[in-house]
Amino acid sequence: MSLSLPDEPDFGSHGSGLGDRFVNKVHQWKAAVHELIYRLRHFKILKITIVHWAVLCTWIFLLLHFTSVYKAIYQSSALVATMCTNVLLFGTSDCLAQSISCFLSYKIDPVPDVVNKVTRSLVAGLSLHRSESFDDNNSDNVSIFNDYGGQRPSLEQPIEARHSNLSHDWNRDSDFDYGADESAHELFSFYRWICFMFWGWFLSFFQVPWYKFLNYFYTEDPTVVQVLERVLSDQLVYSPISLYCFFMYSNYIMEHGDADSFQIKIKNIYITTLGCNYLVWPMVQFINFSMVPKHLQVPFSSSVGVLWNCFLSMRNSSNSI
Repeated sequence: MSLSLPDEPDFGSHGSGLGDRFVNKVHQWKAAVHELIYRLRHFKILKITIVHWAVLCTWIFLLLHFTSVYKAIYQSSALVATMCTNVLLFGTSDCLAQSISCFLSYKIDPVPDVVNKVTRSLVAGLSLHRSESFDDNNSDNVSIFNDYGGQRPSLEQPIEARHSNLSHDWNRDSDFDYGADESAHELFSFYRWICFMFWGWFLSFFQVPWYKFLNYFYTEDPTVVQVLERVLSDQLVYSPISLYCFFMYSNYIMEHGDADSFQIKIKNIYITTLGCNYLVWPMVQFINFSMVPKHLQVPFSSSVGVLWNCFLSMRNSSNSI
């Protein structure tokens, strides 16, 4: 009896069937993994996702452990100790800010709206006073709020077009979005968190020499005068510059913005945030320079800065373009 082998196309179809089943299995596993990741990212305990809880608890644990070795690291290198401190504290601050936003499920601006409006009206009023873009016959028809945060229209445009352009950015930036963006604020943004920690790490290269400068430059006056000089120098020189640089960093790096969005951000929130800074930090720095030992002054300000940076993170996020 002669033996016959299967036709060659049968082998091909059999191999093709195995390949299809394997591909289907891979797709099923990928779908199952994606579903698991999705459920984990959206699983909440006390209205806060498990990812927020995990990151926050981990960073707090590392921070508490770091306090036991801080002195030894500082004696070896003040810069390294400050870098580690800032990374942990800034990471904790942003994680706390994101957790608060997740709990309420929308962006939060910690500055009351009435403060924003008053500041915007003052800045916009000064801008309108200096501007020559509006003629006297039509100036009463344009609200000072419409100019705030918008791009200056050209004189060649009709009055209606000028008014539309002026009000566009204000409407876009003024209110919270409770609709399509709601679920996005419930998820933990690792990119924003890493960027915020990187800013703290970068800032340490300026904090350490700045504090050394303040401590060694003002040394001959009585104690109270020394402290006041340091506080005034810190608040009138360092704070405005560092805050301006933070908003620049957040616009170009964290939010991938451009020059126009940076101008809007500065007009919208810089003055009010600097005002909040002057309500908090002069007293904190007075205590810092008068009572805290020199080797603990940077970590003391950074520790108080946990709440301030949490405020700053929410403030910046709520006004992102």
